[in-house]
Amino acid sequence: MRLTKEEQILLQHFNDMIQTAYQRSIPVFSHFCSLTELELAYRALEAFYGVMIQKGVQYELYGGYPDAERQIICFLPENGYSVQNSAFPVSCVQIAPVNKRFCDTLTHRDFLGTIMNLGITRDQIGDILVKKEKQGNNQVCVGYVFCKADKTDLLLSITRMKHTTVTTKEVAMEQISWEPEWEDIIGSVSSFRIDVIIALAIRASRSQVLELIQSGNVFLNGRCCTENAKKLNEGDIFSIRGYGKFLFEKANAISKKGRYHITVKKYI
Repeated sequence: MRLTKEEQILLQHFNDMIQTAYQRSIPVFSHFCSLTELELAYRALEAFYGVMIQKGVQYELYGGYPDAERQIICFLPENGYSVQNSAFPVSCVQIAPVNKRFCDTLTHRDFLGTIMNLGITRDQIGDILVKKEKQGNNQVCVGYVFCKADKTDLLLSITRMKHTTVTTKEVAMEQISWEPEWEDIIGSVSSFRIDVIIALAIRASRSQVLELIQSGNVFLNGRCCTENAKKLNEGDIFSIRGYGKFLFEKANAISKKGRYHITVKKYI
């Protein structure tokens, strides 16, 4: 996959961070990375160590909660060095409407737009979870924003979002409970190849799927996947840029024609 100028700069930045961790024997933390940026970090690690890299050995990841998509990568200085989640420079700020009866229905875009207007760049913000929570007799949209720790005070200064007055507070990670919502996609496939299952998941032709895979837009369990014949196993998670995140849940049965009935769950 050919890199853009910006990606080349970021790749060199990751190289420098790995060198710093190794030479100074200290853990080095990145900004919040997208899946594409994490793939560049993996490339840098593989180039430096020249071996198959492993989570918990050469690096560690944390985004504030399980299944976070945007995560900080910590480059570890040596084998045997461990870093706890609490060591990552991550905070979570809750943003909630003050008046539960008279407030806008706030969306992910509303939260992100308000934060960007503060002058915070996207790499300083992780995932934004928007939950409908019952407060009294009303349901309101409450946002949980994961951010770099040094941006916490800036987020706490938010008092208004759209036409809604809001209140903010920092919350401990263990207080956050998040259960993803799913949409079940059920169908039959001829095999468990990733291109076949993606075609079912996004209702696309095999040629369209092949283009997505070859252009580096498909990620399997967090890594860029450019192998269209890659076989999926139950529990594998794949993301497709522009289409969302999916879980290959299970194969249910085999039809008389030898096709597999499967269930794919799409994160909503």
